Amino acid sequence: MRINIEIGDIEAFIELTETNSFAKAANNLNLSQPALSRRIQKLEHELGTTLFDRTTRKVQLSYSGRNFYDRARGIIEAVKTATKTLNEKYSFPSIIKIGVVHSALRNILFSSLKQFKEIEPRCKVQIIERSSNNVVDSVLGGECDFGINFTGKQEPGISFENLFVEDYVVVFPKGDKLEKKRKIKISEIKGRNFISIWKGSGSRIYIENALALQEEDIDWAYEVRHIPTALNMVEQGLGITLAPKLAISKDYSSLSYRPLIDPSVTRTIGLIKRSGRDLSYDSQKLYDLLKEKFKK
Repeated sequence: MRINIEIGDIEAFIELTETNSFAKAANNLNLSQPALSRRIQKLEHELGTTLFDRTTRKVQLSYSGRNFYDRARGIIEAVKTATKTLNEKYSFPSIIKIGVVHSALRNILFSSLKQFKEIEPRCKVQIIERSSNNVVDSVLGGECDFGINFTGKQEPGISFENLFVEDYVVVFPKGDKLEKKRKIKISEIKGRNFISIWKGSGSRIYIENALALQEEDIDWAYEVRHIPTALNMVEQGLGITLAPKLAISKDYSSLSYRPLIDPSVTRTIGLIKRSGRDLSYDSQKLYDLLKEKFKK
């Protein structure tokens, strides 16, 4: 049976009981007397009984009213205790654990954290930098609340929310002869010292799949684990690389890049979390901020 009783109705009952006066109770509750009377009538209707014996001179509790009074006080105290407990809980620092691929740190996560801290200064954020496959595993295993990644779309148990699609570009030192080109074909960089991301990475898989469709390949001179390492090596004049455009920040002032064509390589950046699991209040807030800021 659904009971349509509001906390305000119970508070009105308690105040009227303790003052024995509609005028005093209404004044204490900042209500008009007719509004107070309607609250009491509504409560009596929901309970199916008369709570007060009314006369022209005074208001007294009925037998049912006396039975209900202690229970009503208990209800109000329980609500106050629950509210206090929740307020105390949310006054403590909350720790959000987020898994991130290295290339999404600077231009996605870092650019959002300052804004988030202004909204929720009490929250702590633990950043777990991983390869794309390990970000998926961290989210599935519960080590991370959610992740920023470009793999996991087809992974059982993972919910993947698209943010945007980005292109891979050819990255080289400024002043290189490639800088004269507007776009670069894969055939035009064969023979150069190519710095590749390791074979088990998501980026390597995207690149090799795109090359296979064009029946192309490219031999590597160096192989590294992470894109920032490859970019640092390009800065040192050790070769050229392919990298997602997002990974090339203003800090790489000595580098230049051009779009890759024939084949073009793209990836979809998204937010991942465990399917069917709700995020905590604070984790959801950061998740929503990232979605609002980057979803296209």
